[in-house]
Amino acid sequence: MNELRSASRWLAILLLVQLVAAPIANFKLVGPVFQGDGGFLANAAPHATAFATAALLSFALAVVSAGIAVVLWPALRTHGERIALALAMLGAAGIALSGLEVTAMLSMLSLSQAYTTALAPDEALYQGLRGVVGSARNWAHLVQLLLAGAMLLAMYTALFRLRLVPRWLTIFGLLACLSQMIAVTKPWFGGWVIFPMLAPLGIANLLLVGWLLWKPNVGDETAKAG
Repeated sequence: MNELRSASRWLAILLLVQLVAAPIANFKLVGPVFQGDGGFLANAAPHATAFATAALLSFALAVVSAGIAVVLWPALRTHGERIALALAMLGAAGIALSGLEVTAMLSMLSLSQAYTTALAPDEALYQGLRGVVGSARNWAHLVQLLLAGAMLLAMYTALFRLRLVPRWLTIFGLLACLSQMIAVTKPWFGGWVIFPMLAPLGIANLLLVGWLLWKPNVGDETAKAG
């Protein structure tokens, strides 16, 4: 019972950190770099501090995501060991993949710095490198988002098993995860990320945080249900 109560509080904190930090890392810090004229090739170097911070914050978010597996492990080991192992594996894979994304982002920064400091840059060469380096980051980012969705899908499955939260909330979370995963895989087939399909997952996580933080005696109710 105490393990469930502790897990629910830590889970809420980790999800809250994700909800706050993810938009900062994925939009606010990198916005001037990708949206400015010339793309990252011209803008990453002038915004080097923000871009490097975004890279480090992205890696930190992967660690936070893996932390979900850590906080749920004590409660899951007696209720669903396979789900616990799946969460652990997805968390570890997320950290490894985030390392690749961060490496690609720092390569983008280095390329931009070389371009902006060159007296007479070879435009054809740099534009070619821009496509290769930028694509490496974009694909790593998309796969990372897919893996993050899979991680949350496993988390909501675990919550369904543990009965920590109402069934309607876990079912909504599962459907929201599937919506997010479909949205971020569209570019794999020549489309674009469908951003409205990402919104349900943010809503589900926000509702989950509210329930876990403010619903009293979560562990007691779960123990009675078991």
